[in-house]
Amino acid sequence: MSLVPNSVKSNLLAAFRYLLKPLVRLAVKNSVTFPDFSDALRKAYVDVAVRQLAASNMEVTEEGISLIANIEKSEVRDVLGVGDDTTYARKVLEVSPLSIILSAWHTDPKYTGPYGVLRDIEFSNEEASKQTHTFTALASSYCPQVSPRALMDELIRIGAVQDVGNGYYRAVKRSYVPEPLSTQSILMLASAVHHLCETLENNLRTEPVGGKGLIQRSIYTVHGIPKSDHRSFDKFIRERGQAFADDVDNWITARDVEGIKDSMQMGVGFYHYIVNEDDERILSKELPKK
Repeated sequence: MSLVPNSVKSNLLAAFRYLLKPLVRLAVKNSVTFPDFSDALRKAYVDVAVRQLAASNMEVTEEGISLIANIEKSEVRDVLGVGDDTTYARKVLEVSPLSIILSAWHTDPKYTGPYGVLRDIEFSNEEASKQTHTFTALASSYCPQVSPRALMDELIRIGAVQDVGNGYYRAVKRSYVPEPLSTQSILMLASAVHHLCETLENNLRTEPVGGKGLIQRSIYTVHGIPKSDHRSFDKFIRERGQAFADDVDNWITARDVEGIKDSMQMGVGFYHYIVNEDDERILSKELPKK
């Protein structure tokens, strides 16, 4: 028997149906069937049950997992036999070399001029006596495992860097956005949604006991704005949002170094959303506002 009040459980289920719809739309568009999605959900339940048992200093058994997740022991055994998500989790935490090199180019004072204006830099310099900071040196410092030429070729291909002639190159973008549905793009989706849900779940836990929680802010329309103003709003938040992102990036970069004891992985995310009216109408019926 569940110890959670029926009203809380039914409200959560209504909320889950609502928040899952964008993910289900993405799944359907890309041939991820309900059985596929169900398997992934079953694996998530088993993973959480395992961690709850371990956090309580209890033995992790098939019976214990089955009791917490309400999944048949045979199914638990099948899930455990597949292995854990360590490899996938590691990939989520990995940062693309393209992101690393662009961030370094914009934040390392050796590659910026007065007032933080970026310098055009040479790809390489064969003259040892000439003290210049080149792209090859930048790549060797921040992405030593990747060929500088391969990095430059890809940065030019995605439009993040321009060849300005005479062997010099100019960074025209600060961030790297992967191609849609590439492995990196899907990992970024998983990471963004996971981190947002972690923040909201954390704040739901701390709120009843007076905890401060993590910062969580939403600014939204009450009646809606003219569709003709959408482009202007998009331009406004991109400009202001990028300035904020640059400030945060500069603050973090100065402190994000290897070898720190008792370090924490953290960050800030922000996004522009457009309300799906159909989903909102269904939610308002299942979970009416009081």
